[in-house]
Amino acid sequence: MRPLHMLLCLAAACTLTAQDLQPRFGMIVPERIIDTSTRGRKLFAELENLKKTLQEKLQAKTAEFQKLNAQLQSPSISDAGKESIQKQLRDLDFEGKKLQDDSQQELQRTQQKVIGQFEREIGPLVEELAKEQKLQLVLMYQPGLVAYADQAWLTTFSDEIAKRYDAKYANATLDDKTAAPKPGTAKPAAKPAPKPVS
Repeated sequence: MRPLHMLLCLAAACTLTAQDLQPRFGMIVPERIIDTSTRGRKLFAELENLKKTLQEKLQAKTAEFQKLNAQLQSPSISDAGKESIQKQLRDLDFEGKKLQDDSQQELQRTQQKVIGQFEREIGPLVEELAKEQKLQLVLMYQPGLVAYADQAWLTTFSDEIAKRYDAKYANATLDDKTAAPKPGTAKPAAKPAPKPVS
């Protein structure tokens, strides 16, 4: 009887140890935070506006190129006129390629700036919430890498981060990296968020 009692105690201890060692983790979905938070939408609007502006400039160059090319095909154009248009087309082609290269570099710089600012701003919020929920690990969701995830669980952590993100940066300008929280919002809401667990 005594050895059996010892085995049962050992089995119970092993079960407790296994439960204590079971990792608790959350999942962060950056796109969800960007889409559901006012701050995220404002921050990434700069990038979208730049994309639109650059695209319009490139389309204008393309339209100009097509217009000149159509003039070149005209049967009534003189040889001198053809030569002039061909020179303009060469210049326009060079300008178009330069504009495309410059646009790509500007877009990459702005993208790095915006993503960097977003990561700096939400990083402390993610760490704070992970500690509150006693999580050992917070994964970043990537489409195609997860075969199945409960949608409610998948978005819970990100939704709470989005709320805290807006609360902390409600009065901040887009370039303000050290924005203070609104008065009365230094602490998160008293009601804790649901705890995602594995």
